[in-house]
Amino acid sequence: MFNLKRGLTLSATLCVKIINLIKGGIMLKKLPIFLSIILMFSFNYGFSKTKVEIMFWDQFPDVSDQMDAIVADFNASQSNVEVVRESYTTETMRDVIKTALTSGTGPDIFYYDLGPAFAGVLAKANLLLPLDDAYKQYNWDRVLYRWTLSRSVYDDKIYGVANELEFIGIYYNKRIFKENNWAIPESWDDLMSLCGSAKKAGLYPIAFTNGPSWPTYHMFSIMMNNAVGRKRLAAMISGKESWDHPDTVDAIQKFFVDMKESDCFPPSVNSISYEDGLALLQNGTAAMHPSGTWNVEAFSNPKKTSEPIGFFFLPPLNNKPIVVPVGIGSGWLVNAKTKHPQEVMEFLNYLISDDMCKRWIVEINAVPAYPCNTEGMRISGLLSFAINIIGEQAETAGYNIDVLTPNNFNKVMWDGFAGVLAGVKSPKEQAVDLEAAMQEALKKGMVVDITK
Repeated sequence: MFNLKRGLTLSATLCVKIINLIKGGIMLKKLPIFLSIILMFSFNYGFSKTKVEIMFWDQFPDVSDQMDAIVADFNASQSNVEVVRESYTTETMRDVIKTALTSGTGPDIFYYDLGPAFAGVLAKANLLLPLDDAYKQYNWDRVLYRWTLSRSVYDDKIYGVANELEFIGIYYNKRIFKENNWAIPESWDDLMSLCGSAKKAGLYPIAFTNGPSWPTYHMFSIMMNNAVGRKRLAAMISGKESWDHPDTVDAIQKFFVDMKESDCFPPSVNSISYEDGLALLQNGTAAMHPSGTWNVEAFSNPKKTSEPIGFFFLPPLNNKPIVVPVGIGSGWLVNAKTKHPQEVMEFLNYLISDDMCKRWIVEINAVPAYPCNTEGMRISGLLSFAINIIGEQAETAGYNIDVLTPNNFNKVMWDGFAGVLAGVKSPKEQAVDLEAAMQEALKKGMVVDITK
């Protein structure tokens, strides 16, 4: 880009010097030579490169210093690109991203949920740049786990690059379990019995809290994976089998009614913040906490959690096998209006490079969406466990429901499960409403078929 101000400034400086030379006795016949020099330097200097600025929004406020370092290292390697980073909480990003993209004030590249209720909405509004050409150019389809590709395809176009794989289960306080001689539960009845033992020990049995409402998504996911299995759940998510089924009602009844009535959860479960729920396990006042691998860093960092924390999967339901719900935490998306698509793709390619793999694991405590050699890495036992599980089961694991279902379905989960916990809605009513939402989404073309 031509920088007129810089060019004219240099021209003026040279003119002053040449005038002084002429006054000092330089012959006028040499003036054209000096004028040519002025033009040459002005043109070249005026057209000297200025850095392209890439605006980057992420959702890593808890590891902001580490992300700043990652961006700084990329910037140091570039002569004409400068990535400017801003970080948001998940809730804030969901609140502002669509408006920002629509108004033209949004980022060039951002980190966001890839599911139909999130990236799918943006793609259908033509706010995202399709990445099919970039996948071919950089061979991303050969880098990433293949199952992740379909999770960001809308209208036969790829819009996202997956990152931060995660699964859901139950964290537990290893010290408390050891002191009370409690074993990891192997059945649903074992888990319910453990609730009673924890209560007698003066503890909150399970630190499930639903202040923000979205935690119910994950609890429904772990229940339904074990209740119906991978294949049938995929058909239900794809609108091919009904949610209004006795298996659905039973799963809702067991977790959202039976557990609550057995005082497995803290009182006023719908009013307690998610962070306060985490704190109950972190400070040793709760025996267990159900959530996902996004909390590995919090539970393995001694500055945040003084108690020793372990992890187990939800026990089988009705003698059916355990199915681990694995999903994509979020991924990279590109603004359809970016003025610098090639520079953005170079930055995105850097984010999923071999060199970055170790940094995602060691510095960010996230599991990347591509195989990574962890030999020699100093990581926590929880994180090592998570990486191994995803590596072993990524292609055959179950599903995290809310990242695959449309927005209206998620709204029914959001409101409905809070109602079941409050005792104002029955499990059967919730199952009926979920199926009605799925049928409505099918009519509007908002359902993604994950059975293909």
